Amino acid sequence: MNALSRVSLDLPDAWRARALVLAHAEVDHDWFTPDELATAETFKLEKRRREWLLSRYAAKILAMQRGLCADPREFVTAQAANVSISHSAPYAAAAIDDRPIGIDIQVVRVLKEAAAHLFLSDDEIDAMTRVSIQNRLIHFWCAKEAAWKRLGGAVETLKKVPLRLERETRDSLIFDRAETLRVDDVVIALTP
Repeated sequence: MNALSRVSLDLPDAWRARALVLAHAEVDHDWFTPDELATAETFKLEKRRREWLLSRYAAKILAMQRGLCADPREFVTAQAANVSISHSAPYAAAAIDDRPIGIDIQVVRVLKEAAAHLFLSDDEIDAMTRVSIQNRLIHFWCAKEAAWKRLGGAVETLKKVPLRLERETRDSLIFDRAETLRVDDVVIALTP
């Protein structure tokens, strides 16, 4: 295997054993099976191929850190239980736990809050309007996505995934089903 070349974001202690976020990382193709590389090649856009590989690369690194495999080619994300991945170029995130888990990452950008009705209930919109955290809509979006992923996609739409805000801190929102955190220029959400 080639030397691992990566940059990972500094996550809270409570997240580190279960989650990893890579930024601007070079993917080591030797870490992938021929089938995985063939799947990546099915994406027409280079950006999509890179995101696909980078998010699975993060999962393989995390699996090795957790002692789930000795060789990264042994850990195939599509076959692994309790794994969640996300990407928002140039970042990729992975989470692994002993039970279902969800992670989402979004690069901070301007979103019109008028779109909140598309994925938030009326009560969730009310909660969002009461918080003062910057990029609050992205925090709510990430929390919803992570909670949806933890449910394994069993709920049809994000709007139908219930989410109750419990408290706000300077850089995060704590919900009953997820916690968000702003790190550098991204918002990350992880389920408990």
